[in-house]
Amino acid sequence: MKKQNGMPVVVLMCLGIFICMLDSTIMNITLPAIQEDLHTTLETSSWMLNVYTMAIAVLAIPMARFADLFGKHKFFMAGLVVFGLGSVLCGLSDSGTDLIVFRFVQGIGAACLIPCSMVIGVSAVPLEKRAVPLTLLGATQGLATALGPTIGGIITQNLSWHWVFYVNVPICLGGLIASFYILDLKHETRVKAAIDWIGVLLCGIAIFSLNLVLIKGFGWGWASLRAIVCYAVFALAFVLFLRFERKNKSPMIQLKLFKDRVFVGSIVTVLVGFLFIIAVMVLMPQFLTLYQGKSEFQAALLVTPISATVFVFSNAAGLLIKKIGYALPISFGFLLLSIPYFMMRNLNVQSSSGQVIVICVLVGLGFSFLIAGATMASASSFVSEMLTSSQSVFSMIRQIGILLSVAIFVSALNHNIESKKLDVVQYASAQTAQLNVSPEEQERISKTMEQTILLGGKLSKESIEDVLEQSAADQPVTAFAQSDTQNSIAAYVSDIAGYAQKTVGSSFSVLYTFALPFVLLSMLIGLIFRRPKPRASVSEAGASEN
Repeated sequence: MKKQNGMPVVVLMCLGIFICMLDSTIMNITLPAIQEDLHTTLETSSWMLNVYTMAIAVLAIPMARFADLFGKHKFFMAGLVVFGLGSVLCGLSDSGTDLIVFRFVQGIGAACLIPCSMVIGVSAVPLEKRAVPLTLLGATQGLATALGPTIGGIITQNLSWHWVFYVNVPICLGGLIASFYILDLKHETRVKAAIDWIGVLLCGIAIFSLNLVLIKGFGWGWASLRAIVCYAVFALAFVLFLRFERKNKSPMIQLKLFKDRVFVGSIVTVLVGFLFIIAVMVLMPQFLTLYQGKSEFQAALLVTPISATVFVFSNAAGLLIKKIGYALPISFGFLLLSIPYFMMRNLNVQSSSGQVIVICVLVGLGFSFLIAGATMASASSFVSEMLTSSQSVFSMIRQIGILLSVAIFVSALNHNIESKKLDVVQYASAQTAQLNVSPEEQERISKTMEQTILLGGKLSKESIEDVLEQSAADQPVTAFAQSDTQNSIAAYVSDIAGYAQKTVGSSFSVLYTFALPFVLLSMLIGLIFRRPKPRASVSEAGASEN
């Protein structure tokens, strides 16, 4: 089969989108295991997540231009090769730095795959049937994003975190083999397209400086000199980027895209939608594993309802949007998303699995409306190169949403956790003073506890006991030698561990409390779609016949 058109092509493009979006969240639930194995900090972990999305955000548009030059089908296959190679290297990483570098390689492959998959998929069926691939591609994005932690948890629990990356290799190989049979590699049309390297550079500088200050802002201080420099660099790069794009004959971004209100609505929706769903996908697995004591597999099962709900309701949401327009469904999607955010205000270590499941179902339901509407609207009325450009920009904005979410929520969580740990240290110090042991022993235990709390990840009773026992191992005579003191220490450790889990675990609920008003305000995004019903050329956007 060498036909360019048809559902087999759409399914193959869904596979390309699936592995790229899967890897934007598959690491979320494995981060504690990676941190422990590679001895990395939460901040380093955020770079492991962000470098992938940064690469896609910056490179998706120039890679789409390369695809126009050399052929989208061939470039899709090149993307599979680079993505597969990056996945192998990620799995072989033995340091946090290596993993960051090889995640960037993965990101380059994804930057090739995502825009090509969208344009080839939309172009694969006749004009009157293009709502079908748009809906399927949108559902695949949402499903893969939501399914990432589930797959990551199952793999980590049964194999190791390395296999979170190795699993991509057979998928990429299968995609390559299918491409030879499904895609027309000999007769695809190429276009003349210049690469806007200055635009790429300015865009990269702007995104990096913004990401840097969002990650480091709590530690530096938001009004510190380094933060101000980042603000200035971002603003300058952004202004220069816009000025250069207006004058450039082959700009990185076709600014006339933004004259279409439906397209503007689509990128605002996908930006904000991914900002809020990634905040749940990244943080919830860490909360379940670190503070509720769940295994990776148990945490994966608890967040699975997000992916299941997206899978079930995305297509239905797409059909509804086709009938009544974008405005109401998208506003309704944000309203639904605000309900789990309201529920997460009370998230704590005593929260039941049932509560977590309800939260995840509602998150998936709300996001179904957002991803279906945004994907359908992104095609708008564009054809030919404008369709390619629109999908490249849409991919870039989506990745910026993921990038901002990780930077904002992970850095804020890191700040909250460090602050809460200081509270635990003060509480532990007060409790240590009440132990019936010698002053020397109190001082040793107090110092050991402080180091354990400030540097430890999972503050469980078992982990604290292990550290105390190791600390006491070199003592010739210790408090552990007496049964009464052993009981006292055991009660003390249990008390500190319980207080630590409760106090530090509350760091998560604070974030969702703060975010709730912004989720509600996002309902106003629906007003951007002023047309009550999508135009046929929007929901069934034309594309170039390659």
